[in-house]
Amino acid sequence: MKRTLFAIMLAICVSAMGKTGARTAPTNQKSSLPVQANGYNISVRAAQLANKTVFLGSYLNGKIFSVDTLRLNAEGKGLFSKKKKLAEGLYMLYVNEHSRYYEFLVGDEQNIGIALSDTTKGIVECFTATGAEQTVEFVNFGRFMTEKRYRQNELFKQIKNAKDDKEKKQAEDAMSSLNKEVEAKQAELVEKYKGKMLGVFINALIPPKFPKELIDGDSKDEKFQMARYQYAKDHYFDNFDLSDPRVWRINMLNDKLNAFLNRQIIQLPDSIAPEGIKLIEKSMGDSTAFNLMTNYVITYSVESKIMGMDKLFAGITERYFLTGKAYWADSTLMNNIVNEYNKVRFNQIGMKGHNLPLVKYNGKKFNIYDLDKKFTLVYFYEPTCGHCQMTTPKIHDVYEKYKDKGFEVVAIYLMTDKKEWTEFIEKNKLQDWTNAWDPDRESYYWTFYDTSTTPGVYLLDKDKKIIAKKIDAESLDRILNYEINERKESDKPRQAHAKVAEYETSIDVQVQ
Repeated sequence: MKRTLFAIMLAICVSAMGKTGARTAPTNQKSSLPVQANGYNISVRAAQLANKTVFLGSYLNGKIFSVDTLRLNAEGKGLFSKKKKLAEGLYMLYVNEHSRYYEFLVGDEQNIGIALSDTTKGIVECFTATGAEQTVEFVNFGRFMTEKRYRQNELFKQIKNAKDDKEKKQAEDAMSSLNKEVEAKQAELVEKYKGKMLGVFINALIPPKFPKELIDGDSKDEKFQMARYQYAKDHYFDNFDLSDPRVWRINMLNDKLNAFLNRQIIQLPDSIAPEGIKLIEKSMGDSTAFNLMTNYVITYSVESKIMGMDKLFAGITERYFLTGKAYWADSTLMNNIVNEYNKVRFNQIGMKGHNLPLVKYNGKKFNIYDLDKKFTLVYFYEPTCGHCQMTTPKIHDVYEKYKDKGFEVVAIYLMTDKKEWTEFIEKNKLQDWTNAWDPDRESYYWTFYDTSTTPGVYLLDKDKKIIAKKIDAESLDRILNYEINERKESDKPRQAHAKVAEYETSIDVQVQ
């Protein structure tokens, strides 16, 4: 199996040992360490690890956690044993001596025997399991798959190096038979252990298949391509029961989710957001699965570099946190979620930017909607903000390129010191911008736009809809160049917006 040193796991193990210490198994293990009747009992036998510490680890949500530690006795024997059963899933025995770990499955039966004959070798060569049927079957299946992979590699070489078509055909036929043998074995175990942990694990290994009509069609036909895309999207998780918390403990679901959200779906907020909500809805049959999926998707929305993904964050907040369905959210988490939600509630991509009542530098009252322009940049800044000082001249350079093509900047000074404001305008030669402020705080701009960090940048179209936000000057230039110089009237909205969505939220910000 894998040979990577897991620093996180070791850190957790060391921390746990610092608190409780590793248990040492006496030489006479059977008489000195009684087996728990209703909990878990995992005996370990590895003569070459005498007087060494081994770790029991588990997977959850794509991460590795320490479950238990054990110092083997002078004969290399020991027993992990607790009164409470382990959560079913994929576990590992970590051997620090050689930075190796050996994975095994834990199902409902948890009296398991593990023997390591040589910890310098991999699981196939040295690992055996006894006791719990599903654990033994898992190890046997691993050996079966390893043998088939070796054979598969041989056949690949034969196909590549075939001397003639006959020889190639023979190798291809052998490959087809091999694949059928593997599929048959998987189907056999899935059926035999239906509803059991081993069935869940093996079923997750099997990718959904296209129906025949979506295999033999014209790959150049747009409708055929779209039908394949739709089917693949809708059936991506057919072999994962997302309401079963055990799928989070087999170290496969996170990779599957990442591939789905980052590659399978069209990379636009309007495409990703509803799919993220669907994933959460599919998990709601179990409270633990619902908790894990909601936290996964909301974390994805926050960490995504795709502009406009706050739409997904807002949707999750409205559906699950503000309604009380996110039962695990304590007051601290709720306050953090609500605070972030309030920042994006009224300024998501596609929403109409709020029509702020402001005051121009000359003292005249002014509303953002008063500007009849193809594109309006609403730009919030503070003269003392270091990033504003760097960004403002660059934004002005972009303005110079497009000001005669229907582009205007509404620069909103967030403080109340007119002398400071005047000096900043003069220093940066911003007299040609629409300069405005709200000295009496009558517009409540902080409610409708996120001004918790500066500069705040929002690009509105002719209908005052937000088409980009939190972008730097370079991205602004690229968007305007496309929208003004390249985009055609015949372009489909999705294609046009995809161009905008390429620009990541890249502007440096300063927290007030």
